[in-house]
Amino acid sequence: MSQPATKTAEAPEVAAVDQAFLRRVVEQADINALRLALYQQTRDPELAAMPVVKLVREGSPFESSVVPSEHHQAVKDKAVAFLLAGAPRAPAPSRDEAGRMMEMFAGDTLSRSHLDYGYEDLAFEGFPRAAEWTNRPPAEVLEKLQVIIIGAGFSGLLAAIQFDRLGIPWRIVERQSGIGGTWWLNDYPEARVDVTSFLYQFKFEKDYPWKSHYATQAELQEYLDHIVDKYDLRSRIFLNTKVTAARWQDGSKTWALDIETADGASGTVESNFVVSAAGLFSTPTLPDIEGIGTFQSAMFHTTAWDHGYDYAGKRVAVVGTGSTGSQLARAVAAKAKSLTIYQRSPKWLTRVGNYRHAVSPEQRWLMDNMPDYTAWFCFGLHVAGLQMDAFHDLDRDWQAKGGRINEKNDKLRANLSGFIRRKVGADETLLRELTPPYAPLSRRLVVDNDWYDTVMRENVELVPGRIERFDETGIVSADGTHRAFDLVVLAAGFDVSKYLWPVDYVGRDGARLDDLWAKDGARAHLTLYLPGFPNFIIMYGPNAGILSGSFHSWIELYTRYFCRLITDTIEAGAQSFEVTREAYEAYNAALDAKLKQKLWEEEAAAGGYYINAHGRPGVSMPWSLDEFYEMIRAPDLSEYRLR
Repeated sequence: MSQPATKTAEAPEVAAVDQAFLRRVVEQADINALRLALYQQTRDPELAAMPVVKLVREGSPFESSVVPSEHHQAVKDKAVAFLLAGAPRAPAPSRDEAGRMMEMFAGDTLSRSHLDYGYEDLAFEGFPRAAEWTNRPPAEVLEKLQVIIIGAGFSGLLAAIQFDRLGIPWRIVERQSGIGGTWWLNDYPEARVDVTSFLYQFKFEKDYPWKSHYATQAELQEYLDHIVDKYDLRSRIFLNTKVTAARWQDGSKTWALDIETADGASGTVESNFVVSAAGLFSTPTLPDIEGIGTFQSAMFHTTAWDHGYDYAGKRVAVVGTGSTGSQLARAVAAKAKSLTIYQRSPKWLTRVGNYRHAVSPEQRWLMDNMPDYTAWFCFGLHVAGLQMDAFHDLDRDWQAKGGRINEKNDKLRANLSGFIRRKVGADETLLRELTPPYAPLSRRLVVDNDWYDTVMRENVELVPGRIERFDETGIVSADGTHRAFDLVVLAAGFDVSKYLWPVDYVGRDGARLDDLWAKDGARAHLTLYLPGFPNFIIMYGPNAGILSGSFHSWIELYTRYFCRLITDTIEAGAQSFEVTREAYEAYNAALDAKLKQKLWEEEAAAGGYYINAHGRPGVSMPWSLDEFYEMIRAPDLSEYRLR
């Protein structure tokens, strides 16, 4: 079984740490984060008294919580003096103290749920979202248990870490040849995360020395290797191994899983609990286009990038302009003789500061040496993201006045439209082709990687509309034009409806997913559980795409919740848990009602993976951070049947 090489990021070297260097350091600091980190260490009342204002950038509907500029120099001077003094680190604040500091940062009163979530995110000490035993069983009881985790991406690795902390034996089964899930699969040119690295990380492991503000695929692999080796997971991860089928055995209260390895060996293993961490972006979509199999030159999907193929000086086509197609176009256009981009529908793109920027030596030094500056820096990014909820709400009063969604969303649309106009200039045809007809956020908002600049290049052609067919030498577009290519790149994305693919699961009394999900697609209780499928957990399952809070924070909360349900089951002397049909149906009825208040169904014509084949939003979650945090604080055992 081959394993990826271990890599560890290293902090950049800096010049001598003197006052001049520290002045450069504080000039690159986030002033509000620096103020809170400094206040935490000094309790300086002048820092606490500084106001926070909501600043809206011109032409943007987004607000930022900022300290007015007239206070900036005082914060910088105090920080330089503190860093020169080399004072000992102050104790971590209590939950109540941290709550007051979070409100000081935000300039707002925050709900209890926000404060509790934020305190866990700040992660001043230890493992803030750990599952714990109430009455830990003896080791000889625990060592008889087994958990199979399917998938070695972020979710699967986190589940393994939580089970390790509880002393429950586990194994990860991964069908790919390396760890990382979708980040192992997607290594196309310019692949990088479209969320800042400082949110796209575990909160119990947030002091990692990121080199990039938005980590590349290679840097994310380094982070994953760091996690695997630090928490000693590697020896229990079985690569090139897949689960083909799983059957619940009610007599023994275990799952029987059929396993296959790359060399053709097969067998069956039993497990008390199964965690599917297969993920949302694990099943590539291949376009259903006439004649695609007849094309004779090079062709590959972005998830199977052929790094041995040199496309320099070649005629290249990219089919698809979602997050992947728009991200890789810049690199391909720079090397190819020509690039033809086939766009079925345009996407809304947003600019992101520091998208391809490295973390500077000064920024890295501050994160490494100013106590808890990183925690407050990350908290500021979290606070900014909380605004996203409001952009999805349907405002009927606003619509009655002629608006489309709500005032904020419509302002965002105007802002993004203006961005296209500034890039395209007087080319009205291209402007029409690049401007989506639907509201922003009804499909995924794409981060700009010089997309419009790439489309405007001399060697790039944008072909809007559907593809008619492939032939042996190229592609025929809907207007009948044939273009010949040396390489076709399929950037067609993923089939997100296949949450548990390719495993054939059979639950209690022969329960099958096809029957459970026949009416309108995949559903789950709290995104995690299915009636008829005891001791089975889906990580990042149906409607798990919450609007605010980081992905890693939420999977920490998911693992804490389901690990607590498992410990509650064991401590109760039971062998299995299963969500009741009543709880499942009540949750999904409430989910459907809440979805009616959001834009996805109203803008369903936009298409995209947010809407499933039944016309229902199957990926996105309508709950606010407050609402869903309370739902998964701790298991309500009245919703489950323990046996």
